[in-house]
Amino acid sequence: MNTKLFALALAGSAGIAAAGLQSVTLHFDADGDPFGGEVVTAGIGDTVSWTVYASFDGYTDSSAYFGGFVGDFDANNPGGGTVSNIQVLMAGNATTPTANGASIEGINMFHSALLGTDDQSNPLMIMTFDTLITSAEGFNYQSDGTSSMFADDGIFSLPDEYTSVGIISDSVVVPAPAALSMLGLAGLAATRRRR
Repeated sequence: MNTKLFALALAGSAGIAAAGLQSVTLHFDADGDPFGGEVVTAGIGDTVSWTVYASFDGYTDSSAYFGGFVGDFDANNPGGGTVSNIQVLMAGNATTPTANGASIEGINMFHSALLGTDDQSNPLMIMTFDTLITSAEGFNYQSDGTSSMFADDGIFSLPDEYTSVGIISDSVVVPAPAALSMLGLAGLAATRRRR
């Protein structure tokens, strides 16, 4: 590669990194790893506990913080479960979210530098809830709403609003009863072999 061309390409890359491509990601975690997007196996009648995190990239000021979310957390199969025990972990909660099957609607939660609740944690835990599995069809989560981000902790700063955010969601899979019995038999056979 031509040395001049390589230097220009490198300078362009540095410029993009310095400019900071700003983004927000919501993480729906059921296995203790918010960055994984893993498969969680559960049976009908089991309860899966979820923690929702918000993370951000591209903000260079160390006082930048996730400002909040207004909208819904939608299960791609709302009939797959029933949500309970919704706990908003952000300081402000303008409305009480409600369950609609495996989905959560009417969320309006926030942090504010003006109120002294600007938490710079990244990722930041923003909600917990439980889902009772009621159907053999699995599901995962996505968001439908607006996330806000503050570039700094100035009390007069206006938020950046994101109607499109990254999503990392664990997926609940409910094995067929025959598959569960096969897993049980395989475990029994493995136990007998060890003896």
